[in-house]
Amino acid sequence: MSSKKQIRRQRQEAKQKNRGKVNPAVAFIAIVFVALVALAVVAYFVDARPEPPRPGAVWSPEHGHWH
Repeated sequence: MSSKKQIRRQRQEAKQKNRGKVNPAVAFIAIVFVALVALAVVAYFVDARPEPPRPGAVWSPEHGHWH
């Protein structure tokens, strides 16, 4: 049988092997966050409307949209 000290040493070595791996839940959250930021950046630059969306619409610089 193994002693408690040897079992602890084996557990610690196993933890050190897994230390470099990323938790899948954290990776998923990070990917979703990056995707949302990328979507926001693209929407910010693409949504510049030079022409009014309907006849008679007026751009409001205070609000940042058409009235």
